[in-house]
Amino acid sequence: MRLTLRRYSLWVLFMVVAAGNGQAAQTRPLPDLQIRVLLSPDARQTLVQGREGITVAADWYGEPNARHQSDADESGQIDMGRSELNLPSEGGTARFTPAAINSKRLGWLKEGLRVNINVYSARRHWPDNILNCEMADGPLAGLARKPVTLRCSLISELAG
Repeated sequence: MRLTLRRYSLWVLFMVVAAGNGQAAQTRPLPDLQIRVLLSPDARQTLVQGREGITVAADWYGEPNARHQSDADESGQIDMGRSELNLPSEGGTARFTPAAINSKRLGWLKEGLRVNINVYSARRHWPDNILNCEMADGPLAGLARKPVTLRCSLISELAG
């Protein structure tokens, strides 16, 4: 009886610690992320003339822990949400806050939150994207340490 009680006590202790770790991951404050968009002179001129904006998109995701493998999407990741911010034709800095992140799923992640950043023209003047921009992808903790600079040029500049 005493051995069974000890096993049960250890099991309960393990479950409390495991639940506490998941809760800690959910309540840990997430940092803001700043993305600075720099345009080539031709890209800036074309966007300004066309009164076209710039969209900066953040796709939040993470690798599932063992318990949530079945919740992963077709790419094997947990979708944590998407944010889009618009910048003026001249570029500038997009500031993402954790508000769009599905915080209920933070405990589902194996190694923490990751983010994929893409930049493209807002498609208000032209029906298709006209920008060729760098992208960023990695752990939020690493990318949020300092503003991330992404450079953009016109797609047509690549042909020239």
